[in-house]
Amino acid sequence: MRLRCQEGILAVIIKAPPGCVSNIGRIVQLRGPIEYLGYKNNRYPCWLIQPVTTTPYCIYQDGAYVLEVVTWDSNVFQPDEWLEPLLPLDIAYECLLQAELTD
Repeated sequence: MRLRCQEGILAVIIKAPPGCVSNIGRIVQLRGPIEYLGYKNNRYPCWLIQPVTTTPYCIYQDGAYVLEVVTWDSNVFQPDEWLEPLLPLDIAYECLLQAELTD
């Protein structure tokens, strides 16, 4: 199986469960090694993630969707296929876009 992402890069969340669509578009950093975790009777290669901002992130915990500030110690994983890797030029463009939105 070929992975979309690799350890240490930044990626954009492009897919999320129905209760966490607010995560779509968030930028996260990835850490390995890959864990194979289950979702809807399938197992997916998943990365440990940490969002680049401290804005609360939607996670599924104890049977409910909750918002939490996620760090590496939170042990939050995201399937590789739900992530779009950012290339260095994408990161520069994203920074310029954010600067324009805050001006």
